[in-house]
Amino acid sequence: MLKEYARKTNIGVGFGVITQLIGRALAEQGDMFYLGVAIALAGFSLFIWGCAQYARGKGHSPWFGALGLLSLLGLLVLFFLPDRHKHAS
Repeated sequence: MLKEYARKTNIGVGFGVITQLIGRALAEQGDMFYLGVAIALAGFSLFIWGCAQYARGKGHSPWFGALGLLSLLGLLVLFFLPDRHKHAS
């Protein structure tokens, strides 16, 4: 994986998951439902962007980031994609 995409992947996937959890916690409170849903959707978008960066870093099309729609299962599929930049510095 190319190093320039590794940081973007970590930011997108990591903060995406954390933001989704925060949004879900807020949505479960009655008076913060809409704010929680908005934050969870923003986190979901960030997660998908991180998955796209992961695919790009491995030398695949960023459209493989759509596997992020499957949440952690999609991330697992991306993990097992072959790394076309294995020997790149």
